[in-house]
Amino acid sequence: MKKKTRININISLKIYLKTILGFVFNKGNEYEKIFIHKLRKLFSTNKILLTSQGRVAAYNIFKVVLSEKKKEILISPYTLTEVINAIIYAGGIPIYVDIDIKTGLPLKKDLRKKINSKTAGLLITHLYSNREDIYKFYKTFNKKTKIIEDVAINFGAKISNKKYLGNFFDFGFYSFGVMKNLCTFHGGAIYSKDRLKFNEIKKNLNKNIDYPLIDSLKLIFFCIVIDILYSKLIYNLFTHYILKFSLKKLDQIVYPGVYPKIYKQKPRHYNYKFQKRFAIAGIENLKLFHTKISSRVKKVKLYESYLNKNLLINKFNFYNINSFLEYPILLKNNNNRFLSSILLQHGYDVRHTWYVNSTRYLRLKYKIKNFPNCEILHDKILSLPTNNNFSKKDIIKICNIINSYEEN
Repeated sequence: MKKKTRININISLKIYLKTILGFVFNKGNEYEKIFIHKLRKLFSTNKILLTSQGRVAAYNIFKVVLSEKKKEILISPYTLTEVINAIIYAGGIPIYVDIDIKTGLPLKKDLRKKINSKTAGLLITHLYSNREDIYKFYKTFNKKTKIIEDVAINFGAKISNKKYLGNFFDFGFYSFGVMKNLCTFHGGAIYSKDRLKFNEIKKNLNKNIDYPLIDSLKLIFFCIVIDILYSKLIYNLFTHYILKFSLKKLDQIVYPGVYPKIYKQKPRHYNYKFQKRFAIAGIENLKLFHTKISSRVKKVKLYESYLNKNLLINKFNFYNINSFLEYPILLKNNNNRFLSSILLQHGYDVRHTWYVNSTRYLRLKYKIKNFPNCEILHDKILSLPTNNNFSKKDIIKICNIINSYEEN
């Protein structure tokens, strides 16, 4: 039985070599200029800035949105705790709102109750919304407060044929981490519709320090180790059995957001600039990301064809609205950890937790029972792989296994 993993770092040997040479020959400035030019051309706007991480991008947006009179940021706790921490580090107050399971957006009736004169902004995480959901949300809340788009897992997704997510509302931020579809080892980007706010963010970022060399080299080494552990041969002979023995240990390394650590003070990496030499990874991966999204969409359509229709959260009629880094379904009879363990027994390493209900970790003044939809998604979403490790045959088998356990 050949075993398949959801881990897929978008870094080729060519990218590793070019990145290392970038350090040797100090090509960071050249790489960064090309990368930012390509991003601005892609999004048809020059109001794009690079940051050291996605969460750092979020933090810098919160810094310019918050004021003395407006301290509150509305956010669904079904997200990574790092984003909520970024609000706190920026001097804001996170105000939790439940999520709409059908649309993946904040629950409208909850938002209406909590938007007030202290509201500085609203963060929406692009998870699995349909285009119509986003348009309706825009029409309802666009003038109510500043809206920030979290596009960490959906780089390349479009709201229309010409308009990308992250450029639709007032602000947007992207993540270019090691597991993202546009990978630059570490990195992120910011969009601001308002030119004055854009200039303010740019001024703040210019105060940051250069990304430390030793941290950069550690990250490259980390990626090489993960690439080796999850290569086809090593994974089949070794890594799969470690996962079966102690899934949590490797998960904590590869997906730390699922096992959040709460820091009371802003971490030092919030003060780092984008590592310019890493831009070569972005330049190379930009050449392929449209092709990769198209490949993922084909796999999503296979899942839709073979899975029990009751498990589909949304039926997409405009597939470009999502870049499908993974494909989430909503289980009915079992929780995601149980079914992911079953799939692992059949050789398929599937992520057991997608995002987390941060109320479990950052309760603040809230109770878990007050956000039932977030808790449902925490326990019931199973995130299915769409990378090239998985063939049509694998997808059909995965669907059959899931269907057998989810029969009514």
